[in-house]
Amino acid sequence: MDIIANWIWSDDSDGRGYNLCSIFRRDFRLAALPVTARLAVTADSFYRLKVNGQWLNDGPCRSWPGHCQYDVYDLDGILRAGANHIEAVVRYFGCGDFHRLPQRAGFLAQLEAADSDGNVTVIGTDTEWVAAEMPQLRRNVPKISIQQPPFECFDNSEPEAPVWRKAVLVAPAEGGPWKELKERDCRLLSRREFLFRDFVSAHRVMPAYSTVAVAPHALLFPGDTTVNTSDVLPLLIAFEIDSPRCQEVVIAREGVNVSVNGRGADGGAWHFNEGGNFVVLAPENLNGHCALYGIGFPPESGLTAEAVRDAVLVRFPKLARLAPDRPFCTLNAQFQQSVREFQPLAAGALKLPEREAFLKEFPQAEPLAAGALVDDDAHLSFVLRRAEPVQPGDVTDPEFILYPDDCCAVIRPVEGRDIELCFDLGEQNIGCWNFSLFAAAGTVVDVAAIEYKTPNGALQHTGPGCRNSMRYICREGINRYTAMQRRSGRYVYVTLRNMTAPVRFQSFRLVESTYPVVPAGSFHCSDPAMNRIYEISQRTLKLCMEDTFTDCPLYEQTLWVGDARSESLFAMSSFGAYDLVRRCIRLAGQSLDDMPMVLSQVPTGWSCIIPAWSFMWSYSVYDYWFETGDEEFLREVWPMVKKNLEGAAACVDPETGLFSAPDWNFFDWNRTDCGHRIMLYNSFFHAEALRTAAELAPVAGEPELAEGWLAQRRNLIDALNRVWDARRLAWPDSIHEDGTLSGDVSIHTSMLAALFDAAWPEHQAAVRANTVTPRSELFKVVSPFALFYLYAALEKLGLPGEILDAIGRDYRPMLEVGATTVWENISLHFNPDSDFPTRSHCHAWSAAPLYFLPRLALGIIPAGPGCRKILISPVVNRFEYASGTRPTIHGRVGVRWKKQGRELHIQVTAPAEIEVEFLPNDTTFDFEVILSRSAE
Repeated sequence: MDIIANWIWSDDSDGRGYNLCSIFRRDFRLAALPVTARLAVTADSFYRLKVNGQWLNDGPCRSWPGHCQYDVYDLDGILRAGANHIEAVVRYFGCGDFHRLPQRAGFLAQLEAADSDGNVTVIGTDTEWVAAEMPQLRRNVPKISIQQPPFECFDNSEPEAPVWRKAVLVAPAEGGPWKELKERDCRLLSRREFLFRDFVSAHRVMPAYSTVAVAPHALLFPGDTTVNTSDVLPLLIAFEIDSPRCQEVVIAREGVNVSVNGRGADGGAWHFNEGGNFVVLAPENLNGHCALYGIGFPPESGLTAEAVRDAVLVRFPKLARLAPDRPFCTLNAQFQQSVREFQPLAAGALKLPEREAFLKEFPQAEPLAAGALVDDDAHLSFVLRRAEPVQPGDVTDPEFILYPDDCCAVIRPVEGRDIELCFDLGEQNIGCWNFSLFAAAGTVVDVAAIEYKTPNGALQHTGPGCRNSMRYICREGINRYTAMQRRSGRYVYVTLRNMTAPVRFQSFRLVESTYPVVPAGSFHCSDPAMNRIYEISQRTLKLCMEDTFTDCPLYEQTLWVGDARSESLFAMSSFGAYDLVRRCIRLAGQSLDDMPMVLSQVPTGWSCIIPAWSFMWSYSVYDYWFETGDEEFLREVWPMVKKNLEGAAACVDPETGLFSAPDWNFFDWNRTDCGHRIMLYNSFFHAEALRTAAELAPVAGEPELAEGWLAQRRNLIDALNRVWDARRLAWPDSIHEDGTLSGDVSIHTSMLAALFDAAWPEHQAAVRANTVTPRSELFKVVSPFALFYLYAALEKLGLPGEILDAIGRDYRPMLEVGATTVWENISLHFNPDSDFPTRSHCHAWSAAPLYFLPRLALGIIPAGPGCRKILISPVVNRFEYASGTRPTIHGRVGVRWKKQGRELHIQVTAPAEIEVEFLPNDTTFDFEVILSRSAE
């Protein structure tokens, strides 16, 4: 589509405010029913589209501003002859996150409709559209988390009709900050009704906390949409507040230290005098990923945000700064110096007992505008909920809420308490909450979701400062609402607050929203646990498939590039999602427009490189080519592959010959200290990136590059083997800045050396032992993400059976607690002192069984680029039988095998264009193999 429409907005401001929301509408007439009709739509940062009152979808997909994408809708059957209208609610987030890099508020749409005579009507966004601000979406809210956009709070208590006025032109299609407009390169997300499985419980809960909080980044750098850890966000907040009595108050805190009348907490509580009190808030940490500085007062204290007076803000412009995360904050001397300079200022401020002394010490203090405060009541009140049993008559027929019919549950107000209802989806899911209820104006509906609760009822709130919740404030009468933000969880808590009359709750459900894939892969064997492990791995991966692969559906929803490498392999093995693999490679590669190596997560306001992730991106290019044989795509991204390796070559330390970079040098959540420029596993990853690129060079049309890259690889491997610790028979994890070798020793370097053929012959026996039977002093692999590389190393060492055993050992603990998805961490290594077995309960970097079970238990092994040939070599000594399918670019390959005495019967189905060859292995030698093949 040739885009000639304009970007528009609802006013002539600079469009860079925080959490803006407007609605746009265009009424038009068509003389006849169109034969074809396509509508292109995009926005910065979010839109919800309706045509003739029908909700079509939300968007746009993720893209970099310099490579902007628009969504396309087929309006056949939606438009009609005569009157039509297009309507879109558009949000501009105005803050940095890990999903996009907002530029300014803007909306663009273009309709092309052709009638049977070939006449084409083109309607693009211009001043013929009308626009109105949407004040119901409250602006003064915190971000959901550092990774996500602003919290959703929709106040419908005093509904206002839109005040329509002509839209304002912002820029031509390519005339603003959004460049290279192209059609979206993946499908739109699904929208499917998903009902709750069960009503769990009802409780009375204490009323909401009252919060006093600010968003430091927006306060100090309004309009900026970067979000780097090396940003320095120094400020002080001070105010006076009246207490109704002399009391000890346990104040909830996020990101701040607190003093009341110059004193800190005593036994976890702060002393308030009756009458006036002076409160100071000082940041605990200046790190730019501190999204909120705030406190909360419990309801019984009588302390409220409304009672705050004479609030002041102190800025420190000489210390405050925005900085890219190269060097990373832990290696950034300027960041560390700013922290050291601010700490005594903050400590001194917290000792000041009264306003006058504070103003004398900080004469630059300025009044804190009421609009600068953000409301964190909903989240904090759920996290700190205090539940009591309901009494007869509080709640009637709560199970009626499970079904969208005309039957209603009734919830009655209770003096001094709110009512909480808990529902169970039966398994984790993701989408937009949808509900309808009859309520009095001002009734508050808080909705929050969690992934896990312990058998004794403790709730796990995933991630620090993650507001996996929303708030809706009712109008009088019927209220129907579909949330704009996708949220995930299994257990959902609906808390009704501020009730002045009984609430009739009609329905509550989830509009499931994932990438629209179907499971082309399957697995079934004689071990029911392995079958279930495959099932929950596949479900996890689907919940982490949006318009990109994401790490998890709840607290980040982020395309982490290293995660995506693994998820791409899993998705090609189970869903055949080649389009999403291409898209993630392309999005990550586009970060090289501004960075020397591929960023760790994209598109993003966080300029953070994790070198291992940058190298894994290179592997993704190789993996995709090997799976599909797609040379055209390889040539498209080949300049990116070269630039990524050029950036890596510039990081080779001339003294040691090893990769050295001032980045977040992370690989696994194990105990090793990764705060050093030289982490040895980075050099192993670098060496393998060079090897894969050298193999791809002839295919990409530049065979002459291969030898140079292989020479660099040999130099890295030699440098690595020179720092082998002969006493400990292992590599040190790092080399410190003063040249000393780390005292930390992990499995990771040995397993990567085995996997990537990087150990000198004299070290190979110890490398094998460290990988297969590691000594106790070696730090273990903690995350299933790193386990994938351990499993791959075991396969390289000829130990496929050990991989199957390890999958059973590592994943069965998840089944034992009823997990419906696979976890971010291995439970035994997460936190021995925690009641919770992992952090994220749905993490697709852990879905390695999707790759290894078809490969090992079914024995379906691609033997060359493009899956033109498949080897069949099942490991048969762990099961009595197994069957399943694995997608390829040509279609599904299926294997069914069963042992019958000394015979091994193997049935293979495969597309005709695939060559199939049986490859004996150690577990099949003792059997007479009877193999048959049929067409798919």
